[in-house]
Amino acid sequence: MKNQGSRRDFLRRGLIGTVAAGAVVTGARRGHAGENKATVSRVDRRILGRTGVEVSLIGLGLGSAFTSNHGEDPEAITTILQTALDHGINFWDTARSYGPSEKLIGPMVEKNRKDIFLVSKSGDRSYDGFKRELETSLENLRTDHLDLFHLHSFEPRRDTDLNAIERGALKAAREAKEQGVIRHIGITGHSGPDILMAAIRQFDPDCIMAIFPCTRPDNGRYEDELLPLALEREMGVIAMKMVRRARDADLAGTNLIRYAVSLPGISVASVGLDTLMHLNENVAMATHFQPLNAEERLAMHRHVTPMLAATVAPWDRPGYVDGMLA
Repeated sequence: MKNQGSRRDFLRRGLIGTVAAGAVVTGARRGHAGENKATVSRVDRRILGRTGVEVSLIGLGLGSAFTSNHGEDPEAITTILQTALDHGINFWDTARSYGPSEKLIGPMVEKNRKDIFLVSKSGDRSYDGFKRELETSLENLRTDHLDLFHLHSFEPRRDTDLNAIERGALKAAREAKEQGVIRHIGITGHSGPDILMAAIRQFDPDCIMAIFPCTRPDNGRYEDELLPLALEREMGVIAMKMVRRARDADLAGTNLIRYAVSLPGISVASVGLDTLMHLNENVAMATHFQPLNAEERLAMHRHVTPMLAATVAPWDRPGYVDGMLA
């Protein structure tokens, strides 16, 4: 086992390497207008479980980090989304609860649909309500199909009757999948692994999106129980919520993302798209990706967890709505 000094050295080396690589990517972008796209770094890709689709190792989280930074600047939106496309980031993640997000990205989706694995979500559990939300998403996103549509944000206090959900929203989702309007069905959640494992066993979705921060919440059960169950079902697994709590703790976001995508079985990490600088840093980390081994992940867990011990995760606060307060 590494001592405390070696853990600090490991984290410091990871940060220095990421910053150096990020500088190379940023330099490549300066002359992009006149250069061959083949010279631009392109992030690694992985197969998203049983979908069989190759998705970028990092995805664009298009919730509050995106809408609050770019919502009133169409030119900035075009620039940052085009930069992501140039780097091969094809996993674009939005939701009905993400305010104006769907409409903001709609023009870029329309122009680049074949290059995007498009994801949205609905929190409506009824048959008719889910169908309405799906229709709205299609209209906002200017497309005739979604590659992945999630039943959004499972919570044990609300979702007490999975049979009713199966007769409602899930029935609507399955019908849309048969019609080709939804290519794949998923579920999301960050309110404990039990509700997600129950939904997996009953609904057998194609994908799951859940939290995999290096603090290993719920005594590590997301990693130790939920992840193996999803992999046993050959589901595509999407990581979220790696970085949000680190913003007040002087932690390198790229290292925290690296932890999640080093977990065996994670296909993609959805990361809030806030600035071009952070996008370039993430691209550098995810290009020719070097995963952390089990010992390095444990060292990061032990180093980071005490820093966040007094911090309440946003999604654990009353009234939290995923995407708008993240």
